Amino acid sequence: MNKLEYDNLYKFLVSLGIILIALPLAAMIYFYNTNPILISQVDYDLLSEYSLKMIDNRNQLLSMFIKVLPWFTTISILVGIILISCGIYKWFFLQRKLDKKLDSETTKKALDVLQASDEEISEKLKKETEEIDNIDSNSKNLQHNNAEQPEHPQLKTLGKYYEIEDLCFNYFTRKHLKKFDFKRNIRIGNTYYDFIGVSANDEPDLIFEIKYCRQAAGMSPMLYKTFEKIYDMGLKYQTVTHRDFKCIVVVVTPKDHLPRMENLVETYCRAHKGTASQIQIKCMAEEAL
Repeated sequence: MNKLEYDNLYKFLVSLGIILIALPLAAMIYFYNTNPILISQVDYDLLSEYSLKMIDNRNQLLSMFIKVLPWFTTISILVGIILISCGIYKWFFLQRKLDKKLDSETTKKALDVLQASDEEISEKLKKETEEIDNIDSNSKNLQHNNAEQPEHPQLKTLGKYYEIEDLCFNYFTRKHLKKFDFKRNIRIGNTYYDFIGVSANDEPDLIFEIKYCRQAAGMSPMLYKTFEKIYDMGLKYQTVTHRDFKCIVVVVTPKDHLPRMENLVETYCRAHKGTASQIQIKCMAEEAL
């Protein structure tokens, strides 16, 4: 109902502006096309006192009209132009907002169709878990003689990875609740998206990639590979949806390893300024979620 009210209000402003411009122009045209009263002096002298008074009143009104008309025309036209400009601008702004909302709804429906199945999600997480476990195993083999090496939290099952993704999804959903609607586990071709925030306004959509690392040691190759491919994922999303995007990689690690992970990311950003400028990398402690 509010949409219709605003729409009618702006249409009314445009209509009123047109009337204010047309009214004085119509009055001028009427005045200059009005035939004057032609009467001989003899006939004029024979008119009654009442008729003479009526003619005199008419002449006074015409004289006043001639004096006021230029001011009235100028003010009326200026106000009309202002009302038309304001109405068209607001009308255009409202229509643009409605178009954005419609495009957002269309995109969300398209993403619902592209949502990955439970089997596909499970297979994706298994591959990521195996990659992390292999890195951890290699790191432990290299450091098994280091007695001071702290004990790391173990990611034995897929349940932990599910938990981290759930926590991240809930965290960013709450953070961007007013501006974005989130869709989770989207598959476009062979590319999987952890979750996507669809904007209903002029902001670009948010593409999130979640990476959980039990430790920073040995994680550089995997993370660097993720940083390199995330922008290409955004381009593929843009090709399908025709919407702007912003890529965000969220690296989650235990609190004890957060400083080292941040140093790893900083090193990458310094060495790969071109790629780093196209994406946002956020390191978070697991305990903060």
